[in-house]
Amino acid sequence: MYFLWKFTLNAPRQGLFASLLIVSFALHTFLLVIATTHQLNENRASQGQLMTSQLVADSLSELEPANTVSLALLANRYATNPSVAYIRILSSSNQVLATAGLSKTRQGEVFVRDALQNEKKVGSIEITLVKPSIGEILRTQWLATLVSLIIHSLLWLAYRAIARPTRTEYLARLNNESRLKHEIQLLTDALELEKANAKLAQDQAKQAAKPVETTKVKRPLTLSDDSLALNIQFYDPKQLISTVNQSVSLPYFNLCQIFLNKSIQLCAQHYQLDTEDFVINREFDQQGAVVSTSALQNNASQCLLMIGSVFQLLSDVLYKRYREDKRFVLQTRCSVSSAVEAMQLDALQAAERLTHHLIAKEMALYLNNEQLKQIGDCYQLVPMPNPSSVLTRHAFMINGMNESCADLAQRIRTEILKGKVKTADPVAPAS
Repeated sequence: MYFLWKFTLNAPRQGLFASLLIVSFALHTFLLVIATTHQLNENRASQGQLMTSQLVADSLSELEPANTVSLALLANRYATNPSVAYIRILSSSNQVLATAGLSKTRQGEVFVRDALQNEKKVGSIEITLVKPSIGEILRTQWLATLVSLIIHSLLWLAYRAIARPTRTEYLARLNNESRLKHEIQLLTDALELEKANAKLAQDQAKQAAKPVETTKVKRPLTLSDDSLALNIQFYDPKQLISTVNQSVSLPYFNLCQIFLNKSIQLCAQHYQLDTEDFVINREFDQQGAVVSTSALQNNASQCLLMIGSVFQLLSDVLYKRYREDKRFVLQTRCSVSSAVEAMQLDALQAAERLTHHLIAKEMALYLNNEQLKQIGDCYQLVPMPNPSSVLTRHAFMINGMNESCADLAQRIRTEILKGKVKTADPVAPAS
């Protein structure tokens, strides 16, 4: 186990750190070139001024009258300096008297000075000094560049050694993943047992109700105008869910449903609401799930939003776990909405339509002003991008939560995953 840990476990975000080191090395090299160029420019300016002054002083006696032979010899002597690209000695009428230098086409900086005798211009001197290219600068700074490369390589090796999890951390992570997997399996088994007990109770109730004719009031399928609905959908852009066998998809839907039931139970307890006030209009299937409640209850909007937030956290845990096991799983998206009178949509229809505008792990809401005031302190809201209807124009996406609400959502998620919730009474389904 130790050798397996030592040789297979990499430091976290190793690729990102390597990218940062590459950017750092490139930036360091760029700054080195800039600093060297600046220093060379200053040196070249001082050298150009000094050489033109000296050449003017040496050639002054040969300019009036012009002695081209002496001036040529003088120019050639100065041209032996490797930093000199080209020299021209001109008369007072700008006639070329002497030239020197082998790099007439080489780019450089030109320094010009007039030759004055008794305050009279008798000629001028032009000296072109070589301006080194970036390649030449890099060749002169090869040692500094190599040292920088070695330092960055050592930083990379040090990060791999220091940031690699210790054996204790590695084993702790394995234990945590194993525990989560075991807890999800327990929840799945609990769901199967709960459904079996519910079916048995239903069969017994049917047998007991046969001799006596009773009248049962059914819960209406339609919603009142003051209802709120939570719509949860799977994000499936590749339409994978329709290709999965029912033996795979049904256990997955059942596990999602038990997560939703537990979320409703705990969130209702926290906001002091009755679990029976939340109606599961559609249990999890290929289209997702729908939960509704009356907006007239205190904290109804906050509770419904918290149910969606907790379920999103649970769905994210399930997604990561199942992806590691290479099992079928999809990410989810959800929205909470009230009725939209302008579009003649009830809460169920509005929530379903709003969810279609979202991608994985996103959550949106459409509420009236009073309900927005109730949840404004808890959630950070941003307008829906590219609105195309009354629904999306007045809807918001949830961009974050304050610390207390985030802690509550995390606490409920952890409690559900640890399996501390006792088996709850089934949430009332829509008839």
